[in-house]
This record gives sequence, structure tokens and C-alpha cells, in this order.
Amino acid sequence: MGPSEFLRQADSQRDAPVILCTGPSAWLAELALARAAAGCEDGVERVEAGDGQLREACELAATPSFFGGRRLVAAWRTNALSGQEGRGAQQRELETRALLAYMERPSAEATLFVWAPTADRRLGPVRRAVERGWLLEADVGRDLPSWLQELARLQGVALTPAANRAFLESGLDLDALATALAAAELATDVGLPVSGETAVWAAPPQVEMRVFALTDAILQRRPAGIADAARQLTAMGEAPLGLLALVTRQLRQLATARAELAAGRPAAELPKVLGAHPYVAQKLAEAAPRWSAQAITQAFRELLRCDVALKSGGSQAIALELGLLRVAMPGR
Repeated sequence: MGPSEFLRQADSQRDAPVILCTGPSAWLAELALARAAAGCEDGVERVEAGDGQLREACELAATPSFFGGRRLVAAWRTNALSGQEGRGAQQRELETRALLAYMERPSAEATLFVWAPTADRRLGPVRRAVERGWLLEADVGRDLPSWLQELARLQGVALTPAANRAFLESGLDLDALATALAAAELATDVGLPVSGETAVWAAPPQVEMRVFALTDAILQRRPAGIADAARQLTAMGEAPLGLLALVTRQLRQLATARAELAAGRPAAELPKVLGAHPYVAQKLAEAAPRWSAQAITQAFRELLRCDVALKSGGSQAIALELGLLRVAMPGR
């Protein structure tokens, strides 16, 4: 569902006694809640997830406002409508009954807003919400490009075409894009649009995120992080030799950063010297004290051994993992 249709539906339900918002996006649910709150003088009373959440929310909605205004009660992130069996099923059944009973006789002085990330349409409350026009689906579907534009508009952020393309190619969902867009805005000078380079930094493609996790674990000399990231990347089809080349480049940048800092160059000048994004340069500056000159020299020897192992047959995935673990072995 696109922004225009979603906002139209949200506004049309503003005075409904019950709004059942379904879908995984917390950002969309928050947007819908804000539209519903526009006509409520007393603000929003939230009831967070937990035992008896829906019963408590229904009781609050049924209680007249102390100040006489219209109330808005939100049962936030409920799992009672998921329709799952097994553990907690009896509690969810009690919650479902409480909500359905309230929907039969809702308060005329309140709006009960329920956000359920997942909702089974066979359940009574969901069927009743559909029948009465109280269901609002917080589902982006295939309209992510238009929602990205809406995100940028609401945050007052201008995007270059390259930035727009980078955000959409990142593979992130709407909630993650909202966070990434906020980060990109902070990294951009006031009055300028977000560039493609900044967008890639704020919302890197999934493979690049894994590569960053790998290189960051090496810089921090964290063996568990190295093994995990290396396995995920090779499982995603990334070539071990290509990953080794990326790690080698990162070690070269680390060696340069360490030498420049030791010579008295301010860390603020590293981005220009290294030709790297300021955030990457900052990570290198933070990692430099963990690496002695001897450790860096030994790391390059291990990279060479790993390159030979990768070209000598056998499992390249295992050779890469073992080689990178030796590169960042603590204690050197």
C-alpha cells in the first residue's frame, strides 16, 4: 500500500471506536497512531506487551476520561492475535475474547488502537474489524520507493538520485530505512542533499554489511566475529579470494593510519589521507592502538599464507576462515 492510500485510510478511521493495525512495520504503526491521536485531547495511553495487555487496554478505553475529552488507548505490539498454538495459547485466547467483547460494545468516548505485527484473519476480533472497517494494514508491499520519498519528506531530507537508488538497493525494510535516513541526515552538511556515498555508508547493501562486519571484527581482533562473518559471506556466495583482497586493503589502510597517527597527524585528517569515508577513518584510528608494528607485519605474512592456501585446492571457505583468524590473533 502506498503512502497516499495508507494515510487516507488512517484518517478515515480517526473517529472509529477501534482501530486494529496489522503488519510488521513499527514505523507505519506509529504513523497511524499519530493520525489517530490528532483528535484526542488527552494524548495516548500505551499498554505495552505482556500478560493481560488487551484486557487492560479494553478496561482503560471503557473508563471515562477524567477531563471529559476523547481518550486514545494503544495496545502496542500485541502477539495475542497471531493465532499461534503451543505455549501461551490459553492466555492469548483470553486476550482475544476480551478484545472481541469490547468490540461488541466499544466506548463512545474513546478510541482503542491495537497494533498486532501478525494477525490471524480467522480470529474473531480480526474478522470483526474487517466487517466494520476498523482494520488498517501497515504493509508497504511493493511500494517501498514511494514510501522512501515519504520518509524523506517527513524528515525534511533531500536525496540525490544516487542516494535514492542506494537506499532502495540496500535491501532494508521501511523501519531500517527510517533509521538509516536519519543517520545519513546527521552525516550531511545542513542544506545539502544526501549523497550516494553517504547513503551507501548509512544503508549498505546486505553483502557490504557483512563485509563491514568482517573487517570491523578483524580491526577489533575479535575471533568469534571474524568466524561468523566469514561463514555468512561465503554462504552468500562471496568469493574467498575477493574477500581476502578486501581484508588486505583494510590492513594497508590500518598500517597507513597507524603510521600517520604515530607521526603526529591529527585523526581528523585521516579521511583525506586514506581516501576513506570519515566513519571508516574513525574506526581505523580507534583500532590503531590495538596493533603494534610487529602485529601488522605478521598479519601481512598470514594474508600471504592464506592466499597460497586458497589457490592450493581444498575448501576455500575453511582456508579463508582459518587464515583470517591467524591474521587477527590477539596477543601478537
